[in-house]
Amino acid sequence: MPTLTIKSDKPMVLIPVEEYDALRETIDILSNPDLVKNIEEARRALREGRTVSWDKFKKELPLED
Repeated sequence: MPTLTIKSDKPMVLIPVEEYDALRETIDILSNPDLVKNIEEARRALREGRTVSWDKFKKELPLED
């Protein structure tokens, strides 16, 4: 990533807004222990093959009245 100095000797990093927003969202998620625990459990379930097909999921999804 390019760096530049603006009225300072401190280096700065220039990144697109979308990338900055994605980094902030990642920080928010990883700062939440409950979300991290859910992500870890989902990864474990995937590795262990505990998955459901999309068609089966849609059939079991409760419909709103």
